[in-house]
This record gives sequence, structure tokens and C-alpha cells, in this order.
Amino acid sequence: MDFDQTKKIQVEVSENVIAEKRTDERPAPRRRGNFLKGIDPLDIALLPVVIGVFVSLGFLFAGLFGGTAEIATVSEIGKAVASVI
Repeated sequence: MDFDQTKKIQVEVSENVIAEKRTDERPAPRRRGNFLKGIDPLDIALLPVVIGVFVSLGFLFAGLFGGTAEIATVSEIGKAVASVI
């Protein structure tokens, strides 16, 4: 293997870009009329899915812990109150 020590190095000069945060400028005022401007339609479609997951988890835990005596008693009280109303 021959190493050529006489190779020239390519030099590239680039401009250094610095990000600045200007603190003396006032932020743009918010508009109150259009609150749906930044909401994606997929975000709106995701909302019923999330609610459905929480409801189904509630039914799952109610079914798992429904056999205990305290919950059965509360359930009977709830049924009695519902029958009165």
C-alpha cells in the first residue's frame, strides 16, 4: 500500500449561520375567532377513539372488580334508587 503524502486537501469555506432570538419585538396578537385553524382533521377523528378506549377500559375494570362485595352493595343501592325515581 502506498500512501501519497503529497495529496492536496480540498478546502471549502462556508458561511456561519447563527440563529438569533429577538426579544425586543412584540408577539403578534392572537385572533379569537378561528380556534380550529391549527387542528388537523385526524386530530378530530382521534378524539372519539380515545374516548371509546377509556369507556371500554372502564367496563373492563368494572367487570373485573364487579365480584367484590362492596361494589355489589353499591350496585344494589344504585338499583334501589333508580327504581324509586
